[in-house]
Amino acid sequence: MSELNLLNAISTSSDLAWLKSCHSHNENLGRKTVVAAAEQRIRDLELQEALRVRPVTHSLEERVCESVRVYRELLKHKHGRNQAAGYTEREIKQHGPREALIRTIRRGKKTDGLALLAEHGRLDASYEQIAIDHAADLPEDVVVLAGENLALIQKKS
Repeated sequence: MSELNLLNAISTSSDLAWLKSCHSHNENLGRKTVVAAAEQRIRDLELQEALRVRPVTHSLEERVCESVRVYRELLKHKHGRNQAAGYTEREIKQHGPREALIRTIRRGKKTDGLALLAEHGRLDASYEQIAIDHAADLPEDVVVLAGENLALIQKKS
């Protein structure tokens, strides 16, 4: 099989076992392009699987935990290794999930995280959607800001 055909096969495969075997075999042969393609496809498939998981969460605290899990998976995909959501996790540890959500939305800073969630169809895991879903438990200004942020990101999509 030519390298071009192999790269095409890798890009369309959903067989993780074959991709890992292909990666290992081509790594031994020193075929860096094939190895990189296999690594990327494996990360893509692992992300798809991780995002497909949608646990039943009800409380604001559970939803914030799910938000962090999803965001960490997106960072892992982007960087090719486990990556902490450092600032987000630190904020939750210091202030608790509810207050971290409030502070983040009030800060008003548009983050790449919201765009990433939109790109991957997981706005349900955004702080903004959590705020809207738990509007009765949060200050009104936070819910309004959340709605505005979601409207902006959905307009861009």
